[in-house]
Amino acid sequence: PSADRPTGAPTETPPRPRRPGLGEQLGQTRSAAGRLIGAHIDLLKAELGEIAGRIRTLAILFGMVLGIAVVAGMLLLIGLILFLGEWLFGSLGWGVVHGTLLAVGLISAIIMVILSAPSRVIVTALIVSAVVGAVLSVALALNLPRRAFELGAEGIRGSFPNLDPGWAPAILGIIIGAVLLGVIGAIIGARAGGSGAAIGGLVAGAVIGALLGWLLGGLTFSPHGGVALGITVGLMLWPILQAVGARGAQQSGEMEPRARFDKLWPRETYETALETRTWLEQEWAKRRDRLTKR
Repeated sequence: PSADRPTGAPTETPPRPRRPGLGEQLGQTRSAAGRLIGAHIDLLKAELGEIAGRIRTLAILFGMVLGIAVVAGMLLLIGLILFLGEWLFGSLGWGVVHGTLLAVGLISAIIMVILSAPSRVIVTALIVSAVVGAVLSVALALNLPRRAFELGAEGIRGSFPNLDPGWAPAILGIIIGAVLLGVIGAIIGARAGGSGAAIGGLVAGAVIGALLGWLLGGLTFSPHGGVALGITVGLMLWPILQAVGARGAQQSGEMEPRARFDKLWPRETYETALETRTWLEQEWAKRRDRLTKR
């Protein structure tokens, strides 16, 4: 075959492959790096999705545990209050009353904290209520008010011979209670709002005093019932004394609820925005005056 090729003819060389330029090489490298980074991002997204699913499952399980624990705690607390009412005072009703009043007192204390009332308002009200409740519990358990009204009724039986001995202590309690609380109500009403409020306080105090006098003079309490009623009065007194103390603290300037709620408003940003608005209005007025003079 070599004899067929003419002598001295040039030998054909195969074409060399084209070598990419520098820009093309950089582009290919950048594309490869982009695909590599995209693959890592896709892998990260897949792993994060799997992790999020596991976290969601754990959150649901922990939420179920927390919910069951809250329900169990509520059942334990409610059951304990009802058990104490039945065990100590002979009735579940006392447990319901005491638990409800205790919750009202705690709610009132939290509201006092929200309104930035001094801590002494809550503590003083609690101490006074506890003392009053304890004293009243002992007095009612021993039926001291009933015995006092019985002695008083025996003293006035000479002036009222037709007075029924069974009703005499109750009637005496009604009269004394109406007079005492009526006078106290009139004084409080007069200090709060003048003659009209004094009359209203007199009537309200007389009615409440009459009911209280009938309760103390006309009823005989068992030891359990007397203690339960004394605790009830003490728990009722706690939120009332908190409100009274908070009003006094507000009048003396120790309690300023507005100062706490003012912190929830972005005052500095608002004032800065107003200053900026004023400056823009002034600048616009200057530019407008210049344009009108031209």
